Amino acid sequence: MKFQNDTGRPSGRPTGGPAVSVIVPVYNAGDVLAETLNSVLEQTYDDFELILVDDGSSDHSASVCKSFTDPRIRYFWQENAGVSHARNAGMALARGRFIGFLDSDDLWHREKIAAHVAHFEAKPHVGVSYSSCQFIDKTGALLNTSFRPKMHGITAADVYCRNPISGGSSAFFRRSIFQHIIEPASGDGLREYFDTAASAPGVSFAEDHQCWLRMAIHSDLKFEGIDRFLTCYRIHDEGLSANIPAMHEGWDAINAYVRKTAPAIYRTHHARANAYQMRYYARRSVAMKNGPMALAYVRRSINYSLEPLWREPVKSLTTLCAAALMCLMPGLAGRLLGQNTSTERGDEAWVA
Repeated sequence: MKFQNDTGRPSGRPTGGPAVSVIVPVYNAGDVLAETLNSVLEQTYDDFELILVDDGSSDHSASVCKSFTDPRIRYFWQENAGVSHARNAGMALARGRFIGFLDSDDLWHREKIAAHVAHFEAKPHVGVSYSSCQFIDKTGALLNTSFRPKMHGITAADVYCRNPISGGSSAFFRRSIFQHIIEPASGDGLREYFDTAASAPGVSFAEDHQCWLRMAIHSDLKFEGIDRFLTCYRIHDEGLSANIPAMHEGWDAINAYVRKTAPAIYRTHHARANAYQMRYYARRSVAMKNGPMALAYVRRSINYSLEPLWREPVKSLTTLCAAALMCLMPGLAGRLLGQNTSTERGDEAWVA
């Protein structure tokens, strides 16, 4: 672990400390990073430390981090090793009883930390507390699309099939839950909570979902949501055209993990899990305006299971119709997609 910071390399985890540790893996997010960090510093709950792990950024992210003088901030630099390694490094430094991760381009509602801490204190059986989320564009403007997952009665099968946490910025974790998923230390001495093999430098697909799955399978602590919009995920132009085959490869790793670790869950639920995931890829393909790819993923979804069609008919049928229109009448489809939401960027509604 090669950290560089103003105070030298830490020697083990300090005793005592704040109630909450917020870990932000930073990588080439200089243009939006200040907004992200301010969304933490402006929280109504203030007993936290903010750990910034710079994953070898080549832009001005480091100068943005160092421009903040709040004493709750701890900045560390590492050679570029990927988001999982950065999160693991942050965990090695964290002192809080509760842990939250925030991607360096996302935002939190100012009451987010307070809401999750209250949730944990009221319900000691809850180990993972997450929220509903909204989407913002690269300028920070709210988009006309959101994600409201199942909030209660979450099982390992739910985490496998639908991933109610979504991405890495939505959830807070009781520190003790990580003891159920710890892997042997990697070559640089870091304990592996997030799989570094699933997160090569500059690439991030499914490593967080796999971590949540390990928690759901191996811990008795419960997952429970807060039905409030406390997280904003930022959608970039390049995010819409993400490498879907690489995302699919990450999903294949999830399937392999569940098949090996929880075979009963895999046998019972893999068809519907794959059906929902293929529909998600279809919707991403629609956002990319790639009709043939979207239609191919719609077919794969239907071949796995019809559950998405009868459980969420509007979402499934609009995906099918958009994919078909793109193949048959791409010009008309483009105009319709542009009118899909009240925002100027109608394609953003297809990211969830």
